[in-house]
Amino acid sequence: MKIALTHPFCWPYVRRGSERFIAELAQYLTRRGHEVVTVSGKPGASTVEETAGGRRILHRYRWHPALGRLRVSPGHTFVPALTWSLARLRPEVVHSLAFLDAWAANQMRRLKGFRTVYQVTGPVVPEWFPRIPPDRFVLRRAIRGADRCVTHSEFTAEIVRRNYAVEPAVIPVPVDVDAFTPKESCPAGRPIILCMAAFDEPRKGLRVLVDAFALLKRDLPDAVLRLSGRLPEKVRREVVDQLPEAVGRGIEALGTGAVSELPRLYREARVTVVPSMWEAYGMAVVESWACGTPVVTTNHGGLPELVRDGRLGVTFDPLTGAQETRNASGLASAIVKALALARDPATSGRCRAQAEQFSWDRLGPRYEALYAS
Repeated sequence: MKIALTHPFCWPYVRRGSERFIAELAQYLTRRGHEVVTVSGKPGASTVEETAGGRRILHRYRWHPALGRLRVSPGHTFVPALTWSLARLRPEVVHSLAFLDAWAANQMRRLKGFRTVYQVTGPVVPEWFPRIPPDRFVLRRAIRGADRCVTHSEFTAEIVRRNYAVEPAVIPVPVDVDAFTPKESCPAGRPIILCMAAFDEPRKGLRVLVDAFALLKRDLPDAVLRLSGRLPEKVRREVVDQLPEAVGRGIEALGTGAVSELPRLYREARVTVVPSMWEAYGMAVVESWACGTPVVTTNHGGLPELVRDGRLGVTFDPLTGAQETRNASGLASAIVKALALARDPATSGRCRAQAEQFSWDRLGPRYEALYAS
């Protein structure tokens, strides 16, 4: 089967979940004998690459910061290039991870006759999308016009059912668990608490995490909080630099880094924290488990579908349904419980066993079945 995978951002050095997912999906499908072409975008000149996941066509972004004032994103400007590529490629199936891509694929389907799959990767609440440019309209057409719609969690599936009257397939995000080696025991020395996120998004919970860490330092003065991900200087000044010196010294801002660093970061941590609201899924949860590290998450979104009991992690009540939780005391208490869980010698093995339930060998065939249906 000839399959085109589309996403506006697919740069090899980016660690965000969607980019890694589409790269691993391409590799899985190629191993299974499918002809795979990924159509995406990047800064600089357009290129065509041959990879372990088949051919990758990377279009140059034609975007200017002035367009941002009109709420025109690079994703908008990617649509013409994607349409041109799909017209030439003539795939049998187009699998899109962005609503603008999915809408463009649905329009081309009428001319070229291929089937379309739109994978909803976030909470598609209509009110969160503007009317001008017509993103709200385009999103609705992307979901309702696709041959199949698929989500990562029941949480997101219910949003799709309620707002768009479409019944999606629910397939958890597979993880390349073989790329992660589980640790044999709880790391010695200072307790390291790890959080991986785009910290410029308020819903990711940086503020509540920092406040909870300040509470935690009273009883664990040697604790370390590692922040791995995009942390703009403005956000750092507003959130991190305002802390008391004794707390601030315990925070390590690692930046975005490389994908190859992930296994080491998870293994060195005693606990991985995901304090997000409206999270459609939690790839960091499964990756942390693959390294034998328990987790702490909010009891919101798709996260509690993963962390169902107290043997692999701890959840805390965000006490709100808004964009950002402020329950610092609840998060601090959950971290203390998870640190105790990390000291249990059986925890690492349980986490690894659970992560293997999300491997590509187990979940990949469900995507192939989706295309065939």
